Amino acid sequence: MFKNYWKMTDEELKEYARKNNLRGFMEEAIVLTDDRKLDTDFMINRKDVINQLLQRDNRNISFWSAIIAVLGAIIAVFANLF
Repeated sequence: MFKNYWKMTDEELKEYARKNNLRGFMEEAIVLTDDRKLDTDFMINRKDVINQLLQRDNRNISFWSAIIAVLGAIIAVFANLF
């Protein structure tokens, strides 16, 4: 079943991105600290991570659809032979 990536928290997305070996999902951002100073930190790029995960899902669906189509063609050929 499909996951709803947009409902995941940043931490869940970060873990899922690491688990699936996605690259470039963290980006450097300028943040304001508690003492009102500017600092740099790394934040997750949600849009990029979700796009990569959706592309991966679509590749997996296409791959298995092709496998099923080939198996169907093989079965059809054997059915016509006998």
